[in-house]
Amino acid sequence: MSSHPTKELAQSCLFQQYSHDWPLRDRVWLSYQRAQAIGRAYGFTRDDVLNTTEKLWQLHTDPICGIDGAAAILATIQYNLCAGTIAPYATQHIEVSKALECVLSFEVSGQFLLTELGHGIDALHLETTATLLPDGSFELNTPHERAGKYMPPTVPMGCPTIAVVMARALVDGTDHGVKAFLAPINDGKTMHPGVVCRYLSQRGGNTPLTHSITYFDHVRIPAYSLLGKTTGPVNHRQSFFEAISRVPYGTIALSSLAVPALQIMSTICARYSMRRTVPILTALAQAYVMRALFDASIKLFTDTSLDFRVRHAIATATKSVMVCHTQRAALELGERCGAQGLFEINQISSIFNDFRGIAIAEGDMLVLSVRLATELLLKRYCVPESPNPQSLLARHELGLFTELRSVLKAHQHRSEEFNRQVLPQCRLFVQSIGERMAYDAAVASGLDSCLVEMYVVSCIKHDPAWFSEELNLSRAKVQAMENAAIESMYPRLQEFIARTEVEPYISAPLLSSRRWEAYERQMTNETIRKDG
Repeated sequence: MSSHPTKELAQSCLFQQYSHDWPLRDRVWLSYQRAQAIGRAYGFTRDDVLNTTEKLWQLHTDPICGIDGAAAILATIQYNLCAGTIAPYATQHIEVSKALECVLSFEVSGQFLLTELGHGIDALHLETTATLLPDGSFELNTPHERAGKYMPPTVPMGCPTIAVVMARALVDGTDHGVKAFLAPINDGKTMHPGVVCRYLSQRGGNTPLTHSITYFDHVRIPAYSLLGKTTGPVNHRQSFFEAISRVPYGTIALSSLAVPALQIMSTICARYSMRRTVPILTALAQAYVMRALFDASIKLFTDTSLDFRVRHAIATATKSVMVCHTQRAALELGERCGAQGLFEINQISSIFNDFRGIAIAEGDMLVLSVRLATELLLKRYCVPESPNPQSLLARHELGLFTELRSVLKAHQHRSEEFNRQVLPQCRLFVQSIGERMAYDAAVASGLDSCLVEMYVVSCIKHDPAWFSEELNLSRAKVQAMENAAIESMYPRLQEFIARTEVEPYISAPLLSSRRWEAYERQMTNETIRKDG
């Protein structure tokens, strides 16, 4: 596992202090400070965000993200969504260039306002408008309550905030499509005139953020705020996806937080009690395989010679499998840690709740799966074939495809029968693609065979009925496969944990007696006061 530039930062007071009993606003501000420190440790440039260099991808597998999920979310919004959208237009005006530099240096918090209260998955139909005025400037406006920008944290938190706002450009009363605009949000203390922020309740169970609904009341912004041209698109749909081109990058970037999450959770659980052998070995094997998948997926996703639909399919399948493994591991490892696993401060439950959000962010996992599965079944395009077609996971993927394809041949894809028989299986099918891709990546990277074997068994357990019916893999056979993998992997457990290099990034008190004692000293004492 490669090292990251945040190793010393993770050991600093900024990241090691326990803030779980702090006032909410103080906790959120701490996450902003941490996100800023992470960004500055990387020192991103325009080239990094414009060309999605290795440094930008490395951020999303940095174990420091496992300490504070809110800081990780702020950092990926800052650099991938906000800076990444601004970067191609930095040369169009000096003020745009200055704004980009402020975002890259984290002098300002950069946000990305796309979805609305009434338009999430169907953001193509968003209703926020940017009307071109006679002097060349624009007027941003929210036409009604349901058009409020939903989720991005725009509450003033001490750091000035600007945002890339997706709005429908109106030129002489004509809809010129959804375009990106640069807009001021707040100065760190008060909202910009005409910008209204309504603070949402907390998600619960993870590091907090001030998620909001943001409204614009006829806010004037200069001509250079438009990132692009005013000309109307030939194809509104294509123009929309070009405007939000950084979102698919976020699909794969956010889900890759699974790599450090699995590493951290398996290490915490192993250090707490080695008796939790099977779930620890499973999560650890998944961590290594997910790293191999990440490397392979990035290579394919950034290959511009591929059809963009195929690149997006790769991102979707990668997200599916990474989110699934992390959520399952968090539940099982947290449970195996007993009462300690319930507490946010021990990181595991917090990671689980963070991944509930990741499953929805940058493309709702269920909706993405239905869309991808349907398009693959209709043979509009296909994902790259497996170099290991006889592997168990490749046969599983092909088997599900064949089964669902037979339903499609008998019924139209918009029929009720298709909805009943195929739609409930879409997520499993897309996950099977991701699992097969992960296996292929692990084999190609030369990953230790015991890790690969342990990974395959964990995937078989996701759909045991199919493997039993189609490949005659009974429960006893699968158990024997798992036992063999355990026997090969367990003697090397300490080696595999050490190779992740994540211990400096673990803040959980349950990791050791020394950490627990330090945590105890920070606890609030409640005693009975005797009068007199």
